[in-house]
Amino acid sequence: MADFYAQFGRPVGFPGWLAGKLMASREGNKRRNAWTVDLLDIQPTDLVLEIGYGPGLGVEWAVAKVTNGLVVGFDHSDVMHGQARRRNQRAIELGHLLLRTGPLEAAAELGLRFDKAFCCNVAQFWPDPNAALAQFKALLKPGGRLAITYQPAGHGAKPADADRFAERWRGLLHAGGFRDVQVERLADLKPRPAVCLLAYA
Repeated sequence: MADFYAQFGRPVGFPGWLAGKLMASREGNKRRNAWTVDLLDIQPTDLVLEIGYGPGLGVEWAVAKVTNGLVVGFDHSDVMHGQARRRNQRAIELGHLLLRTGPLEAAAELGLRFDKAFCCNVAQFWPDPNAALAQFKALLKPGGRLAITYQPAGHGAKPADADRFAERWRGLLHAGGFRDVQVERLADLKPRPAVCLLAYA
């Protein structure tokens, strides 16, 4: 079971494909992604970045809010890239969505500065959170908004894990130079509540 849970951090092969299908089908995942995007208050002309787009739920929700801007997604899984492309093919064809395979660091190669950025259930897999936040700060325009969402998952996960995550990442965001850090909670999400940390670059 632990080996399968690892697929949610870096999906590969058939187990990764199956993990992506599970992520895309669960109502809680759909709601968590939609909630995160709604919290960002995306405007029609915004440039929006998602890191770890998985099967493409978050970018799909973001594209619906961007009519004259652009949504860009990076994910290090080829399996997820394929699922997200199929889910969002029309938006890609219309030029509203750009999906790339690669880590957060690769986003700098586009030479874009973003109005909004987000990730859902990705931050817990980063080996160096401080470096990741520095990358986000460099990618966001001054005053750009970042959302980091986490819902405890896996064997032994508890609701209190969300609060511990929020407390830790509140400190990391402050230390990384982000301002106006706030924590939102989706208390009735099943099977465990989610937290979203919002901050400005």
